Amino acid sequence: MTVSELFRGSATQLVSGAKALSDYFEGVLGGDKYKRYLEHHSKHHPDEPPVSERQWWRDYNKWQDDNPQGRCC
Repeated sequence: MTVSELFRGSATQLVSGAKALSDYFEGVLGGDKYKRYLEHHSKHHPDEPPVSERQWWRDYNKWQDDNPQGRCC
């Protein structure tokens, strides 16, 4: 194995690890909620266009304000 092959493999693993870490934190912080909404919407409401991400977050935050629940923040 040459040095360039070793470096390329390490760089690929580093990028893959960074992506996995990013996805993890996005899930923990709730940044993937809109993506999950789109998946649900495409399965259950395929004839209707989904709301924009901006509008979805507005609606979600309004729902949270109107329905307070025990949460950390």
